[in-house]
Amino acid sequence: MRYATAVNPPRPTSRSTGTGAGLSVAPPRSKRVLITGVGRFWGANLARQLERDHALDFVCGIDTRDPLGEFGRSEIVKGDIRNPAISRLINVTRVDTVVHTQVFGADRPGETSRTLHDQNVIGTMNLLAACAASPFVRKVVIRSSTAIYGASPRDPAFFTEDMEARAPLRDTYSRDIAEVETYARDFADRAPHAAVTILRFANSIGEQVDTAFTRYISGQVVPTHAGYNPRLQFIQDTDAVDALAHAVRSWKPGTFNVAGPGTITLSKFLRMAGRIQVPLIPPMLGPILHTLERAGLLYVQSRYDRTLKFGRGVSTDRMIEGLGFTPEYTTREAAEKFAAWIRTRRYHEGAESHADRELLDYVQRKMQQMPSLDAGLFGRLTPRFDPDRAGGAQNGDDDLATSGIATRVRGDAGLDDDVEDSVGDDLGLTLDDDDSAE
Repeated sequence: MRYATAVNPPRPTSRSTGTGAGLSVAPPRSKRVLITGVGRFWGANLARQLERDHALDFVCGIDTRDPLGEFGRSEIVKGDIRNPAISRLINVTRVDTVVHTQVFGADRPGETSRTLHDQNVIGTMNLLAACAASPFVRKVVIRSSTAIYGASPRDPAFFTEDMEARAPLRDTYSRDIAEVETYARDFADRAPHAAVTILRFANSIGEQVDTAFTRYISGQVVPTHAGYNPRLQFIQDTDAVDALAHAVRSWKPGTFNVAGPGTITLSKFLRMAGRIQVPLIPPMLGPILHTLERAGLLYVQSRYDRTLKFGRGVSTDRMIEGLGFTPEYTTREAAEKFAAWIRTRRYHEGAESHADRELLDYVQRKMQQMPSLDAGLFGRLTPRFDPDRAGGAQNGDDDLATSGIATRVRGDAGLDDDVEDSVGDDLGLTLDDDDSAE
C-alpha cells in the first residue's frame, strides 16, 4: 500500500446548479476506480472486492482515517476529500469511476454533528467539483441512506424512490443526506457524459458492521419506546458491499433503495436475539439513554429516535428491476443471521473464544469418528421388530411417523439432525449442515 497525507482545505463558498440532461455517450466499462471512505467497513470491503476483479486495472482508496484492514493491489492514500488536491489526484490517477462512501453520521461519543456535516456536505461538494473538472470520470456512485425519508406516523408502508419525507428532517445526518443528493443531481446536470448512481441503503447489520444502531439492538438490555413496535428494514453487510460493486460494474444511473425485501418488527427481532426489552415512557427514555451514554454503556444517536418509534419501510422493486441487483438475504433472513450471531457472540469474542472453538472442533471430530452413535441412540428408542407391522413400505413409514421417530441419517457417518440440534443446544452453539458453527 502507498500512503500520502493531505491537509484540510478552506471551506468552499459556491454551489453549482443546473437542469436535467441525458447521457450523451455509450456506457464505458469501469477500469480505474477511486473509493472514498476506506477507513470504514463499506469502503474498505468494496476496495478488497474490486481489487480481486482482474477486469479493473487500478483501485485507489482515500480516507482521513487509517485504512481498515489489509489490502492487496489497492493503493491507499491518507488524505481529505475537502482538500483541493483531490482534483489533481483524480487527474493524475485518471480514474473513470468514483465511489463515494464517506458519508457518515455520529456513531460514537465525541463525533460531533458539526464536524461530520463539514465532512459529509463540504467534502461531497469538493469531490463532485473535481469529478466535473476531470475529462476522465464517467461514473459516480454515491452511498446514501433511507434516512432521507425520515420517520413519522403519516409515512406510507413503503417509500418509493420518487417520494419525499412526510415530515421535516430533524436530525443533522438526514439533512446532510438530502444535501449530498442535491449536489449529486446538480453534478449530473453539469456533466451529462457521466452516470450518477445514488444508492439509498437501509440500516446495515452483520458481524463486521459496528454502528450505534447495531450496538443498540445487540445490547443485553434494550430500552424501547413504550407503546411503539416499529417496522424495521435491514440490508446484510455483505449485500451492501455487493450492491456497491454491482453499481461499479454496471451502467445504471438513477436513485435506488437498497434493502432486504420485507420488514420485521423491533420486538420480534429482540425476541429472536434473546434480548431483554425494557419499554420506557418517552419522558424517561431520553434521560436514561443519556445516563447510559455518560457511563459508556450505550450510545444511541438522536437520528434513530423517530425510527425506533415509527419505523420505516422502502420499496425494493426498482433495485431488483431497474438496478438489476437482488440481495442474497431478505430483511428477515438478515435479522435471523444477525440474531444468531448475537446469541453465540461469546463464543467468537473474548479470551475464552479459542477454548470454545477447540471444544466445538473436538465435538465435530467425534461426530465423524463414531458412525454407529446414531444407531446406538435410536436402537434404544425404536420398538422391537413386529412381523405383523411389517406389511409394506408405506405402512412402515406411517408407523414411524406416528411413533414420532425420525431416522434421517446423514450419509453413513453423521448424527440425526434432531440429535445434532440437541447437542448444539447443550453446548450453547448452532451446528450447520457443513459442520461449522455460526
